[in-house]
Amino acid sequence: MFDVVIVGGNLAGVTAAIHAAKKGVNVALIERNKEPFFPAHCGEAIDDVTAEWLDLEKMSCEKNKIKNVIVNISSLKKYTFNLKKHRLIIFDRNCVEKTLLNKAGKLGVELIFGRNMRDFKPPHEIVLGNTNRIKGRIIIDASGIACQIGRRIGINTWLRPEDIGVCIQSRVQSTFKPDTMRMWFHNPYAPFGYAWIFPINESTANIGIGIPGGQKVDLNILLKDYIDDLTSSRCKIIHTFRDCVPSALPLSPLIKDNVMIVGDAARLANSALGNGIENAIFSGGLAGKIAANYVRGKISSLKPYQDLMRSKILTLKKVYMRKTKLTTEKKFIHAYQRVFTMLSLINKLVPTFLENSVVKTIEKDKFIFESYQ
Repeated sequence: MFDVVIVGGNLAGVTAAIHAAKKGVNVALIERNKEPFFPAHCGEAIDDVTAEWLDLEKMSCEKNKIKNVIVNISSLKKYTFNLKKHRLIIFDRNCVEKTLLNKAGKLGVELIFGRNMRDFKPPHEIVLGNTNRIKGRIIIDASGIACQIGRRIGINTWLRPEDIGVCIQSRVQSTFKPDTMRMWFHNPYAPFGYAWIFPINESTANIGIGIPGGQKVDLNILLKDYIDDLTSSRCKIIHTFRDCVPSALPLSPLIKDNVMIVGDAARLANSALGNGIENAIFSGGLAGKIAANYVRGKISSLKPYQDLMRSKILTLKKVYMRKTKLTTEKKFIHAYQRVFTMLSLINKLVPTFLENSVVKTIEKDKFIFESYQ
């Protein structure tokens, strides 16, 4: 019987493991892969505040700083944003997750790799694929979009096709501006979604597309057209992955009995952009701290997790409700053009306003996280 058992070893899960173990409780982490996904199943971009939160500079992992963002919305018209105070960071997620898992192991976390969760028998027992069993007083579900524990304990985890972000991304060798990130919303490359180019250096970039599910389109063709247009067909594809991310309302509740749900399992990705790394780190670390405090008898329930996540959940709900109103191509394009026209004007008048607004939200999460002891 472990104090805390975590299912899923990506950013949310390993962050939960580290912060629970730091408080001296007995932790086990189960990851179905023998090592983190390679290639990493995301764009590998975060803001510099979250990077600092992760101690990214102390890790010997490749990273690239972005100071310009160019946005197109279904036309050649560009919205250009120059970052003055802060930077976006393209990072090697595979390397970072390996570093964090190694840190968790040094803190005493029992790392169980290459084992699928076959079943969960509430309240404590997890059955692994080889029929071995492991028990935990607190179970943290960090299993991603599958939400393996949540759906087994009666939480409604069903997703409509349009509430699933379908993604495809290639690592591409060509010639790129290493300090400039590009995003293209809607047609012709990403209907009701967006395409991106996240440069790793001057010769390599992550180029991908994410769109709502349920559309009759060929993602391989869309991505090929996008890459060919960006590089004038002068490129080499190193590798490609396909994946799904939640683009839905956050789960309700995030706790039930002795189970806590974090990251993508909790549907904590932003439905407008599909980004969820900061939310994964925040929710995972917070869950790890609260689970440990409960085990140690410092608190009488897991309710503080739900309470401290309330503000973030409300924000994600607002984003989702606004996006679901964009039911036609015309509405989508008009809404995004209006928003980016306004953001572009604000950026010209007060160059640091947008950066400060985004960073303020992230620093609020960081303050909540660091304040909770």
